[in-house]
Parts: sequence; structure tokens; C-alpha cells
Amino acid sequence: MNSRIKLYSFVPFDRSCRVRWLAHELGIGIDEHRLDYASGEQKSAAYLALHPFGKVPCAIIDGAPHWESGAICQLLVDAFPESELMVSRDSADYATYLSWLFFSASTFDAAAFQAFNYAALKPDPVRQRDALVDLAPLLVQLSHHAHRNNFLLGDQFTLPDILIGHALQLLYLVHALDEYPVLMEYRERLRRRPAARASGVFGPRPEPWAQR
Repeated sequence: MNSRIKLYSFVPFDRSCRVRWLAHELGIGIDEHRLDYASGEQKSAAYLALHPFGKVPCAIIDGAPHWESGAICQLLVDAFPESELMVSRDSADYATYLSWLFFSASTFDAAAFQAFNYAALKPDPVRQRDALVDLAPLLVQLSHHAHRNNFLLGDQFTLPDILIGHALQLLYLVHALDEYPVLMEYRERLRRRPAARASGVFGPRPEPWAQR
């Protein structure tokens, strides 16, 4: 695999940041292109030839386009098994790794995004309240797990921590983690990683989200 990838994104906190963070963990260089959402660049023929659904992220790896952040990230860790960011397929923990990976990329991501969306992108107090009600059981169980473990797979930091860390950051931005101190501590453990800092994933709350 080449030592650089090209990454397409919209804003620093969209799902492309998962790929950016992982690339920093792996020591891969990034040439990032921010698509102009307002002008509809993501719907251009040129971009649709790379990502048929016109979403982000899209990553060009060894000259070929790849899409879906979880798939891109798994492709990258497969290429760097020495990084220990995934569990060996021969390990008894591989099934647990897959469960956390897909939970982070699907169930938790979808629920967290709804809470973020109706708080920040499309403000709607009623839908935001409903989204937080749906999210609460996931946050409670995740908090119990984080109380007993440094990372999702115990003491080993792996790819699912990156995926769920992004979702936790979205919730942090809109104060949805304020009542979950254990998850705030887990987020802080992730934020302190040099690669996480270099990637800019855990930025401060921008206005008007800074005020509760």
C-alpha cells in the first residue's frame, strides 16, 4: 500500500475524520480535499464516479476509490497488521472485535447522529428529545463497559474505539454526554492520543453549540 491516500470530506467532524485519525495512527500521509457541499460538488459526475452515492468519505488508495468510513478503515488496518489496531482472525477475541466494530459503525453511530442532527444541524427540540430517549440505553450500557475497561476491547486500543470515539465527539459537541462522566473520561482518553490530536477530531465546541 502507498504511504499516502487522498481523502474527500465536507467538514472536520464528519465521518471522514475516522479515516484521518486512523491514518495518523498508522503513519499514512493524507491529501485531503474538502468538497463544496453548498455548490453540490458531491453530486458532480466527477465525484459520483468515485462514490456512487455522493457521500463522504471517499478515499483513494493505491489509485482506487473506496467508500464507507468503516470499510475504508478496516481496509487500512488489514494492510498494517503490525499496528495491533485490529484483533487477529485467529484470536478468540476476533468475534468480540467484530461485534464492537459493527455496533460502533451502525447501531451506535445511527443513534448518536440523530441526537446530534436534531440538536445542531436541523434543530428540532421534540425530535432531539426523542433521539436522546432512544440513545440513553446505549449510553448507559456503554458507560458500564467503559467503567470496567480502558477501551472497548479491554486495554487494547483498536479500530472500534476510533469509530465510537467520533460518535462520542458529536454527542460531546451538543452536550449529550454531560450526564455521563465515565464516557466523558473515555472520550478524554481517546482525545489524548497523539494521532487523535493531530487529526483534529476532538475539536472544541463551536458556537452556537458551546452554550447549553
